[in-house]
Amino acid sequence: MPWRAEPTPYRVIVSEFMLQQTQVERVVPIFERFVAQFPNFEVLAAAARSDVVRAWKGLGYNVRAVRLHELARAVQSDAGVPSDEAALRDLPGVGPYTARAIRAFAFNADVVAVDTNVRRIIHRTQFGDGRPAGTGERELDGLAATLVPPGRGFAFNSALMDLGAMVCGARSPKCPICPLRTRCAAAPFSGRALERRASVAARRVPFERTSRYLRGRIVDRLRALPANRRISLLDLSAELAVTAPHHSSEAISVALAALARDGLIDHSRDRVRLRS
Repeated sequence: MPWRAEPTPYRVIVSEFMLQQTQVERVVPIFERFVAQFPNFEVLAAAARSDVVRAWKGLGYNVRAVRLHELARAVQSDAGVPSDEAALRDLPGVGPYTARAIRAFAFNADVVAVDTNVRRIIHRTQFGDGRPAGTGERELDGLAATLVPPGRGFAFNSALMDLGAMVCGARSPKCPICPLRTRCAAAPFSGRALERRASVAARRVPFERTSRYLRGRIVDRLRALPANRRISLLDLSAELAVTAPHHSSEAISVALAALARDGLIDHSRDRVRLRS
């Protein structure tokens, strides 16, 4: 993970925005290209939004690129990034988890960024196969914060995230090789029982039929246009009939309105482009 080798506030923030709902293996090559094109907050802040969105290609959830661009313009430099959680949460696109991740990885603070993997480890090691009534996410987050070795926030968060990703998996936990197996309350339930509990999943709508898919196809088409060029709604709709055939003209109108609200596109009269 290239952001770990050089955890400046800029590189940490770019990686955290990219990693939201996107797998690490997809992020790494795009992260490296992105920071080569925009090596710091100053360069990113001065760039056109359309160029930032183009550089985001392949990650999805394109509104993250917009929020990152807004954040860069707000802080302007690494020195402008606050280390206080409340101040971080005032920045565009930064919620509770991202604020803690920035504090842990950029400032080595004694906090835990509790993602799905980390929460699963805390749940299993502390409570085993069940969880006491009344123990919700807030209680788990509070418990996690008490486990950080003082002055080791960066290492502790990195270790937990790696353990959750590679050993303490949701569907196939590798309990025999887990370094926490002798102190894990879930050890008696390891293997098939944990895997069985994690295998119950809700039926999902095919991705090609989701609004996220449709918005992605619209942004990809606008990325392919030369800078500041527009495409007519008629032509765009005709192309979407091929690339997103499950979506109605009404769904396209809703998607365009949402992309405009998110600051990704300019939609004037009957023509559309990426916002500059």
